[in-house]
Amino acid sequence: MVGIEVDQSGTQRGVQDIVLKTGRVWYNPYSTSIIEYPTYMQSVTWTASTSEGNPVNEEITFNTQDSMKVNGDFNLSYTLMPDKVPAFYIKFRSDDLKMFNDNFLHSVARTCINDTAGHYTIDKIMGDNGPWLKESENCLEGKLNQYGVHIEQFGIIGSPRPPNEVIQSINAKVQATQLAIQKQNEVAQAEADAKKAVAEAEGQANAQIARAKGEAEANRIKSSSIDDKLIRWYALTNQHDQIWRWNGEVPKVSTGGNSGLLLSIPQP
Repeated sequence: MVGIEVDQSGTQRGVQDIVLKTGRVWYNPYSTSIIEYPTYMQSVTWTASTSEGNPVNEEITFNTQDSMKVNGDFNLSYTLMPDKVPAFYIKFRSDDLKMFNDNFLHSVARTCINDTAGHYTIDKIMGDNGPWLKESENCLEGKLNQYGVHIEQFGIIGSPRPPNEVIQSINAKVQATQLAIQKQNEVAQAEADAKKAVAEAEGQANAQIARAKGEAEANRIKSSSIDDKLIRWYALTNQHDQIWRWNGEVPKVSTGGNSGLLLSIPQP
């Protein structure tokens, strides 16, 4: 806690008449007054729910760059800077921080949220809205710092709430994008399967060609190695069953007549 001593006899109770005090303070209650302020973190919540914050709808409505009206729930945490508490008192003349939260702070937050949302489309507000929230926080810091209010945290609770038709449009867009990605994956898979089949066919064809070339080369080598000497050697040694010799016998088929030949030759 920090307190300020206000001289009741001061001409304007200006800064020159206010002394910042900490610890135990002795004062004359007839000529001076002590106003205390907490320096620990304060939290504020503005939602549509009556079970959070004040029991009324305190949601904040703002407009996007594409003129979409959106509602949202927000929370904010801040601390009072001890050395600027006198400036805070000069501005608000009260130590009732709840009144400050519900009135001035809520009004400033609503202004900053609406002003910065005008820089972003509904897609950005509904999707990656980090830059928008950061810009809103910087706006709040700029407006409140002069009064000794330091923003510790600012954010949106849940998701922004645009009109139902906008939600349906966004969902349809997301579904269309996902379907397009799925089709692209299917095309890529089909192309990969086709390339695989071609590669397998080419591999089999090349293997057949290689086998045929091998057989042709083997036959060529075998053919080139056969000569009269080799044949005579096989015939004489009777070491190979691939040498065939006619034994002089004729086919056991009747050819007509008594000539014993394959064809009947007329007698002159």
